[in-house]
Amino acid sequence: MNNQQFLDVIYTHTEGEPTCIVHGGIPYPFGGDILDKRHYLQQHHDHVRTSLMREPRGHQHMFGVFLTPPSDANHDAGMLWIDGEQFVDMCGHGTIALSMAMVAHRLAPPPREDGLTRIRFETTAGTVVSEVKADADKVHWTRFENVPAFVMEQDIPVEVPGLGTLKADLVFGGNFFAIIRVPSDKQPICPQNGSYFSHAGQAVKAELNARMEIRHPTHPHINGLNFVTFWHEGSQPDSLYRNVHVFSDGKLDRSPGGTGTSAMMAMFHARNELEVGRPIHSEGLLGSGRFTGEILGETEIGGYRAIRPSVQGTAELIGYAKWLIDARDPVGRGFVIR
Repeated sequence: MNNQQFLDVIYTHTEGEPTCIVHGGIPYPFGGDILDKRHYLQQHHDHVRTSLMREPRGHQHMFGVFLTPPSDANHDAGMLWIDGEQFVDMCGHGTIALSMAMVAHRLAPPPREDGLTRIRFETTAGTVVSEVKADADKVHWTRFENVPAFVMEQDIPVEVPGLGTLKADLVFGGNFFAIIRVPSDKQPICPQNGSYFSHAGQAVKAELNARMEIRHPTHPHINGLNFVTFWHEGSQPDSLYRNVHVFSDGKLDRSPGGTGTSAMMAMFHARNELEVGRPIHSEGLLGSGRFTGEILGETEIGGYRAIRPSVQGTAELIGYAKWLIDARDPVGRGFVIR
């Protein structure tokens, strides 16, 4: 028989944003923390990332996660986030989807007396704790407490194509974000303007990475700007805002964004525009659904005033795959057309 690699995958979407959950087919070595597992995947299985995220199995905007065994007794599982270009430190829309999928497929711990299933995840950005609401017939939603979010710098002037000089706040919400308010009468956030925001986000990211050295104060492996968020007022009266997150090579998050909602709440809190305990609703590029965010409390990270963000949303299961990865098929290991 042929010596081939098979991968078990669950597919979901969270308000339109896909998650490819790789839950079988990777022989993780015993021991080591989540950074060691990421290094192992980068050294020995990066072809899995490119094979699933890029064509012919994936597409430019595909996003995914390796569900890993926990590294210690304090965690139930590990999450290593990926796209077609790189590993990403944290993802909120995917945490919502993965948590619900784990409960639906009996991959999570049993529910507590209050009916919620609690899952402690290990990520390269820190520990993330999710709670999942389910009954006998349906898994309803995930609410997760993200890693602490904080503002690193405010009001950074930056050139935005077609809009001139605007101001960006540099914020950490599990990933680094440059957050920029745009005029909704000139560039409304909607699917029809996706190409514009993809181009503008890449331009902003390149400018700020060239001008600034960006590094997390306590996790030095987290460095550089990968996400640019454009936002304006929401389309629904009780939404705090509508936004689109641009990342990697111009990919567009379709959902409101989980790490993005965390970063947005930190930005508003730093400007005294959002208090602890006040729920907010965030809208994404599609406008198909909203996330609910809340600041659980304040904390401190490496000398920066930070918040403890909570984000709630729902996801849908859309399919399964058992992929064959054939070493004799170099095209099948993924390609990109610009």
